[in-house]
Amino acid sequence: MKALEAYAANMFAQTPFHLALMGVAAYMTHRSSTAPTPPSKDNEIVREAKPMERIFQVSGKVVGQMGSATKYMTWASAGCTAAVLLAREYPSELSTAVLQKLLPAGIGAAARIQPTPVVLAGYVLTVVGAGIRVACFRALDRFFTFQVTVKEGHQLCTRGPYSIVRHPSYTGWCIQSVGIALWSCCAGSWAREAGLLERPTGMAAACVFVGVQTYIWLCIVLRCGQEDAWLRKHFGKGWDEWARTVPYRLVPFVY
Repeated sequence: MKALEAYAANMFAQTPFHLALMGVAAYMTHRSSTAPTPPSKDNEIVREAKPMERIFQVSGKVVGQMGSATKYMTWASAGCTAAVLLAREYPSELSTAVLQKLLPAGIGAAARIQPTPVVLAGYVLTVVGAGIRVACFRALDRFFTFQVTVKEGHQLCTRGPYSIVRHPSYTGWCIQSVGIALWSCCAGSWAREAGLLERPTGMAAACVFVGVQTYIWLCIVLRCGQEDAWLRKHFGKGWDEWARTVPYRLVPFVY
């Protein structure tokens, strides 16, 4: 009995921390997945020689759509997790109904939804990755867009995250996407413990997420080369000096 009481007390102590960390992760994902500037005009978008032009046009649209989908998916997952946590901590007829609705695997699954080490790592990676992207938004200001563009008065940005790697917003996206996958789908998460990932629709959704993210990651590698070529052509010696100071594209000492 004492062990059960200690377990319940520990779970209650975890819940506020879990809710707070999840809320921060969801908010930061929303910020980092929302374009900080209006959509680029057609005459501002950098055109690449075919066939690469088509690839980058598609990837730009996918990134924009995926940003919106990521926001909605993250808030939905966080909202369902929060509802289960609160219903678990404050038993009532309403909370029982909530648990029955959100936990197809059974109400007992509610006890397994907790900030496991993997889930915690997911939250941290999400906040770190999103934070990097938000820092890039601030460093580039009105020049940050989801597509490679040339705007009036365009300047080479070498401050903030751009003093560490040349394409930090892409680094942030990759870190953030890994984090979201960890806290949304691994043991201890609502989707996993509710049994949603064992259903065909859940498995299909997870496969689509992984597939789209893989496509984006491949496009990121290609776009790094495209953007470097354009920046070198546009800024000349300024870019050469920056590239010597910041030799890595995405990960320091790796790539």
